Amino acid sequence: MSALISRLCAISLIASLSACGGDGSVKQQDSAKIAPPIANNEFLNLVKDASCANFRNRLFIVDQKYVLWDKAGSCADASYAQSLYGNTVQSLLCTHADSIAGPRTSCTDSSAESLFKTMIQNLDKADLGLGTGHQVQSLTIPNSASNVIAIKGLPSPLYRGSNPQNTVIKDQQSWNNFLTAANFSQGISLLTPDFNSKMVLVNFFKAANNCSITRFLKLSSDGQKLIANYFQEERIAIANCDPGSQTASTPMHMVEAPKISLPVEFIDVSKSLVIPQKSITGVNSGIQDARTLVIKDQATWNNIWQAHNRESDASQAQVDFSKKMLVAVFLGTRGSGCYRIANLRIWRNAGKLAATYYETEPGPQDVCTTMITTPYYIVEVDLSNEPVEFNSVKAPVDLLF
Repeated sequence: MSALISRLCAISLIASLSACGGDGSVKQQDSAKIAPPIANNEFLNLVKDASCANFRNRLFIVDQKYVLWDKAGSCADASYAQSLYGNTVQSLLCTHADSIAGPRTSCTDSSAESLFKTMIQNLDKADLGLGTGHQVQSLTIPNSASNVIAIKGLPSPLYRGSNPQNTVIKDQQSWNNFLTAANFSQGISLLTPDFNSKMVLVNFFKAANNCSITRFLKLSSDGQKLIANYFQEERIAIANCDPGSQTASTPMHMVEAPKISLPVEFIDVSKSLVIPQKSITGVNSGIQDARTLVIKDQATWNNIWQAHNRESDASQAQVDFSKKMLVAVFLGTRGSGCYRIANLRIWRNAGKLAATYYETEPGPQDVCTTMITTPYYIVEVDLSNEPVEFNSVKAPVDLLF
């Protein structure tokens, strides 16, 4: 009996050793390989305050193995760049960048090349075009500055299609489809943007009420997304304001912007508008250099008024600066009658006053009188200690308010 027990124990020991090592030696079971952690702080320090990144500045963690840095800005010969890293900033694997000689792509790690090319071709997609087989996470860059993106208004006839929604158009085919659905006049198609470098943002009024208006105020980027601020103003009229349509059409505003592969958030700031008490505007100011001003005392205003209108006594322009202040824009000297300030809108935005002025300029189909002008716009609003930031929206000559 004892011999049988000894034999069974020996068999059990051999089986145990074989399971552990296969050769009779004891080995630990292989554990799943765990990728080294991503050095998040290193990457955040790398991209903070990066040059040529005022349009776009993003970090993506891919499969907890790679980090993609995507940036774009207003630099002439370095307008964009994408870099693929391993888990640290020292492990640079691939680059794709703008240069004076054109786009340049290189990879020191051939195994990452296919993945990298897919990502740079799909920067406007949340998954970077990689699909469900890969995990893509956005790494938030803290304290990113907001940068204003220049926008240029396009002729914005009333939209005569159905169910319009705020739209971003980035290619010729989408533009053609939009024009067909909108049922515009033929002339608008002659102003097709260059979709290699431009995109079009379209904002629609909340209802088919063709006497009302909607206008973009500002486009800005925090590097992660674009913010398109706009306002809407409802106007009630008995007559149809669109003589080209028998049914109610929808007010809209179209602007051209640099083509930026970021999601766009449309924000209505109508309730944040500051209503001016008084305003004066024209095209013949005595001030011949471009200026934006916030005036809070009578002495300063007297000097500005005398420079602006030398033939008028400053006593005719008294303001109660204990309660009011003036916000003024002078465009300086321009060479035709097509230049003017169509409007100046002031609105509250993140603890500041934003002053947006619409500066008209001639288009390819406009006929302008040859004359020297000095456009200006001055509004009186309630006194505020909030800082004032100005931005300009280029506008077609026929833009109406």
